[in-house]
Amino acid sequence: MKKALALILALVLCLGVLAGCMEKVEEPAVDTSAPVGVTLVYGETKIDVTVGEWEAKRTQIKTVDYSLPGTTKEYEFTGVTLASLMEIAGVTECSNILVKSSDGWSAEVSPEDAKAYDIMITDDYVGGKDIPADAGGPIKMVFPATEHPELNDKYDTWAWQWYVAEVEFVK
Repeated sequence: MKKALALILALVLCLGVLAGCMEKVEEPAVDTSAPVGVTLVYGETKIDVTVGEWEAKRTQIKTVDYSLPGTTKEYEFTGVTLASLMEIAGVTECSNILVKSSDGWSAEVSPEDAKAYDIMITDDYVGGKDIPADAGGPIKMVFPATEHPELNDKYDTWAWQWYVAEVEFVK
């Protein structure tokens, strides 16, 4: 019994010494002062649009967030529609819209659907609550699929882009 107690005490002492020798590694700081937004691309033109700059065109939808597997809960999002982003970018005509995420994924949306439905780039839930990274934030693309279930046949859940960084209007 004394040997077991001595062994446990020695292990605790060793762990204490090791913990004191370990260097604390700092996590990289996130620049929260940088404005949140997206880059709009149309031909050779690139426009950085911050959330504040689309405030006047902000709209709201309520839909089940199909990008979160197994969820049936409806969320209310506010953001800017792809049609409004087309106006901001001065897009008169395009063949396709590519919504690109910061991690390299992209989804295609037809310009006809962008004009017909409130497919939006959102930065928050209604009430100003930011979208956390584990739910696709700070900016993600959402579809009004509850109100328009036909969109679920056209755009699978992978099209609900997370971490949106760029919207390209392909000529």
